[in-house]
Amino acid sequence: MSEEKVKVIPWEYGAKEASFADRRYFETEYGVYPYAAKIPANQEEHRCMRDSVIRRVRLSAGLEPGVEFLPLEPKVTAPRNVDGVTITDVEIQTLPGLRLTGNFFTPEKFTGKLPAILCPHGHWNKGRVDHKPTGGVIMRCMELARLGFAVFAYDMIGYNDNNDMPHRWQKEPLLEAYFNGVSPFGLQTANSMRAVDFIASHPAVDPSRIGCTGASGGGSQTWFIGLLDPRIKVVCPVCMLSLHFMGGCTCEEGPLLRTRGLTSFDMVAAIAPRPILLPGVTGDWTNLNPDYEVPKLKEIYKLYHAEENVESFFYDDGHNYNQRTRQHVYAWFVRQLQGRDAGEIIPESTDKVPAPEQLWHGGVKPAEPTEETFKKSYEQLKKVYTASAFDFGGDFLLWQNSRTDILRQMLESDKTTSDVVFRVTHGNWKLPGGEAWAMVVSRRETGEIINTFRLRPAHAMDSENAICYPVEKECMEFFNDGGKTAVTDELFKLNAHTYLAELFATGATAANVNNPARNDDDPLDAACNDSYFCMRVQDIITSVVLLKERKYKNITLAGIPANAPAVLAASALLGCRTVVDLSGVDESCWNEKFNYQPLMGKLGGLKGLALLNVRRNVIFCGVAGELKEALQAHNANISDKTLMELL
Repeated sequence: MSEEKVKVIPWEYGAKEASFADRRYFETEYGVYPYAAKIPANQEEHRCMRDSVIRRVRLSAGLEPGVEFLPLEPKVTAPRNVDGVTITDVEIQTLPGLRLTGNFFTPEKFTGKLPAILCPHGHWNKGRVDHKPTGGVIMRCMELARLGFAVFAYDMIGYNDNNDMPHRWQKEPLLEAYFNGVSPFGLQTANSMRAVDFIASHPAVDPSRIGCTGASGGGSQTWFIGLLDPRIKVVCPVCMLSLHFMGGCTCEEGPLLRTRGLTSFDMVAAIAPRPILLPGVTGDWTNLNPDYEVPKLKEIYKLYHAEENVESFFYDDGHNYNQRTRQHVYAWFVRQLQGRDAGEIIPESTDKVPAPEQLWHGGVKPAEPTEETFKKSYEQLKKVYTASAFDFGGDFLLWQNSRTDILRQMLESDKTTSDVVFRVTHGNWKLPGGEAWAMVVSRRETGEIINTFRLRPAHAMDSENAICYPVEKECMEFFNDGGKTAVTDELFKLNAHTYLAELFATGATAANVNNPARNDDDPLDAACNDSYFCMRVQDIITSVVLLKERKYKNITLAGIPANAPAVLAASALLGCRTVVDLSGVDESCWNEKFNYQPLMGKLGGLKGLALLNVRRNVIFCGVAGELKEALQAHNANISDKTLMELL
């Protein structure tokens, strides 16, 4: 083949033709998408699924690595008797910046220990103090107390007495909070965990008989806390379970919660074989419960010979927790937690419900959250949620291993990928000193596109050395009007084959990101779809795995400053030799659209990723300031040479 300048078939067609478009730009896992129920084959498979779901929920809630709750020390004040029920106000400091507030209901007269029920309220206008024909909370709590239960109704974030933060956050503070592991979902989950602690430790309560029920958003809270805390023995999520609809609020959909298609059904199924009651109606997303979700759930309970633990009722109505529904629920709880059969329903009393003034703490309507109260609470919570980022506990290697496992869960990257393919080879060309190929690479059955150039120096024709080199913008920058640039010339001098890789949202296909199917402005997007950063990390991993499959024995991953965060993440997961240039890179890198990654602040951001790579065949160059000091403190391999010299 004669020596000539590179003449590359333009990549642009790959961005336009469906057969060569990166499907990740156009496919989303979000919203009203009909999923199939996943049925484990046996109990062992179910337990593995359950453990996986619990890990995902805890991760999304910012509980991995863990946060340290404050001592319980509940303030139970202002007892008053209303129509045979004693109501007290409850306030608990869950974390610095986070309070749990609500009302505790007991029968006015009782002996012995009471079974107990938690009542998260969902998105009723007035929260826990709401009462209307379609539902609410107050009547449910009063009736259950009259029936012999201790009942705790507690506020969601931003409702009633829990008024330090709003319930719905604006995009910018929400994204920053997500980065640091703080979220409405996580805070609500933390409060639900403390609600169980409170009610289980109350002297009036039998901790072996605790249930939970709520409708809509309160229904999703019901299965979250039932999933996380085995002290919840029975659950009744009302008008919520669906395989074609997910929750519509950030208090239900935390960051990364539903990536890889985790469904509400998976979460409910993970509670098996504990008893569950599933009220549904024709007029909301539970409309298919009798035909699909309930029968499928019974298949899972059948693994434990406990099909009878799945009960449901269904009728023609709209989204509700109304009197008709409540009367069924009363009878079910009496049977499950008191051991007596009171029939199919227990009629509700005709007593009036207490007015909101009888339930608000202090008897007055609480003030609305302000920007100042929100900022104060968030800053305290940020410190709590990121406090364990560098908690080495005297064993740095153990810290590395545990944090790398969390990173893998966050990114769900596939480092064991096999059968990576060259989908298209656009030809190869002679260059001074070697050859170049233009290729499209992807994993099978993913639909991804990684535009790649392979450089093979003539003197290294049979070399077993390879370099994976993620580029900043596009591979064509390495070729000046068809010839080599200075960087390309340096790469050709090395005793290695170099694979230049355009990561997701860079290079010739970058224009696709301007019109993606996903909505980056919707906060629920972060619950359902991989971040762009996650996809870029996977592209690096896929490229390195490709080199392994091509039988290269010595592989080096190169990280230029523009791609340093993604390279550090991929390197931590792969464990391959890496040289990374951190010149000018600091924590502000996460503000860039394609670097942003929810929960990364929990792992310490850039500093945390760098420390994960210490003592792991990684060379750092261009390091300065506080980051250099942190790396030196752990004997990192830091060089004054340039990236090209180290390759």
